[in-house]
Amino acid sequence: MTALLEVENLSKVFTLRAGPFGDPITLAALSDVSITVGQGETLAIVGESGCGKTTLGRCIVRAVDPSGGRVTYHPQEGSAVELSGLSKRQLKPWRRDIRMIFQDPMSSLNPYMRVFDLVAEPLRIHKAARGAELEHRVVSTLEKVGLPRDALQRFPHAFSGGQRQRIGIARALVLEPKLVIADEAVSALDVSIQAQILNLLEDLKADFGLTYIFISHDLGVVNYLADRVVVMYLGHVVESAPTEALFERPRHPYTEVLLDALPIADPTRRGKRHDTVKGEIPFLGDRLEGCPFHTRCKFAEDRCRKDKPALRPINGGPSEAACHFAETIELKGAFSDSPATGTYA
Repeated sequence: MTALLEVENLSKVFTLRAGPFGDPITLAALSDVSITVGQGETLAIVGESGCGKTTLGRCIVRAVDPSGGRVTYHPQEGSAVELSGLSKRQLKPWRRDIRMIFQDPMSSLNPYMRVFDLVAEPLRIHKAARGAELEHRVVSTLEKVGLPRDALQRFPHAFSGGQRQRIGIARALVLEPKLVIADEAVSALDVSIQAQILNLLEDLKADFGLTYIFISHDLGVVNYLADRVVVMYLGHVVESAPTEALFERPRHPYTEVLLDALPIADPTRRGKRHDTVKGEIPFLGDRLEGCPFHTRCKFAEDRCRKDKPALRPINGGPSEAACHFAETIELKGAFSDSPATGTYA
């Protein structure tokens, strides 16, 4: 698969002021994160709150400047562009190709702007259309996301949460981008509305020829939508695998924990859970040695506390894991009752 975006050793450190008498606190939100996104792929980024997945998305679009590393975009025509090294002025043309859908549609939409102006704003900023062409592209994009023409002159507060998210999707797509980063795009919606938006995203992917980075904490949603999954913990990538392989046989203990948290829609299987993960999530300001998950891992040994494992291919396959014992430990897949045999149902 041809690479559309490459992220290499990306880091982001936030510095917080501790007050007039305290030293500043540094938080490592991302630590040497490397991922590759293929053209036409839906790549999911998953993990608990605070794992760095949203920061990763914001660093890619340069809503937040990374502290280190590279983000390289490969346009279908022309040579590769290192986005992380561009000034804001140099970056502007490439913002047409990489767009973002935010988690909360109400806070991401200006409440004082009508729908027409909200969707037309990216076209005006990038001088991509004006006059009759601008109106045509706005109306056409709104129709593709399932909103009627009479929505044009209404304000965001007049719509439901699902409809507001459709407006946010229209804003992202009106410039006809190549890559869309969806940051928890359905987590604020009811389950029935989630299904509608997920089906819409799938349809739009085919219509526009899109590539998605789908950021989520909901592995059920990820299993439905994603081709490949990247698992993050404390700012590190701990596993990367095709979706089916990850759900059938995880290779990192933290991934097993995430899969075990999935709800089971079967009353006869309630209570059949694996061992509950123990320990607290370390503070991001602490400098931990070894594997970032060793404080909560039931397989941890002395080596895990001293040496940080590298993310590496497992047994020559498509799965990668950052665990010293990834080739030998037996982990359970989603809803499975025996190691390495479970499938997501």
